[in-house]
Amino acid sequence: MPAKSSDSPLILACDTTQGACSAALYRETLTSEPSVLASELLPMTKGHAEALMPMLQRVCKTAGKSMREIDRLAVTNGPGTFTGVRVGLAAMRGLSLALAIPLKAYGTLEVMAQASRASGPLIVAVDARRSVFYAQSFDAQKTPLSPPQALTGEQVLALVKDGDVTLQGSGLSLLMSAASSRFSAENAPDYPQAEVLGAMAAADLEWPAYDALGAPPEPLYLRAPDATLPNPDKFPSRAIPSRAIPSRAISSSAIPSRAEPSTET
Repeated sequence: MPAKSSDSPLILACDTTQGACSAALYRETLTSEPSVLASELLPMTKGHAEALMPMLQRVCKTAGKSMREIDRLAVTNGPGTFTGVRVGLAAMRGLSLALAIPLKAYGTLEVMAQASRASGPLIVAVDARRSVFYAQSFDAQKTPLSPPQALTGEQVLALVKDGDVTLQGSGLSLLMSAASSRFSAENAPDYPQAEVLGAMAAADLEWPAYDALGAPPEPLYLRAPDATLPNPDKFPSRAIPSRAIPSRAISSSAIPSRAEPSTET
């Protein structure tokens, strides 16, 4: 593996949890050079799995960097769409193992909050459908006041009890229609941005060391998926016949072992 720069860490960040796919290559600098070396964002409601890897490659190419030069990986882990959350985590986990570099996950709502210009308390609320919102409250410094939760509109508006509050996220229009005059709307994107995530990761002083055998970042799901397997009692024709399931166990020799990360310099 090529020797890496002694400068501040080169961070590849991505998000696929909401209505966009975004990636950014970020390095904190003390000069006039930009910290975001390259970035890309494509609004989309589906197709994140097909879009992400080519986007990561384009971002690196635009910045004139090889993936072997990357020091750290940052990804959002939800809440968000079930498929979107899994796409980002799986892709970055694969890169972490392939490049032997640490990976850290950050909450979707907290990344969105960091993009806000609100000067006071803030509530980020994402429309999760069926009258449910994924929501989290923050103080003026964007420090979380509550954990991410799945709430009704009434519960979202009660997260901050007193004073003026800014609302942000895809649930904004639905919430503002029922909100009192102490709530105002934030004109910010309805999805996380990888550039913001990269800045958060660069400012984070608690990065783990790389551990190929360590537990990967966990997805944050706030409710069960809408899609479920069919009930075999109601749809017997869709049930899997018992004879179709092999009785013998799969031999461990059929499972390829993962090669150890390269230590070549």
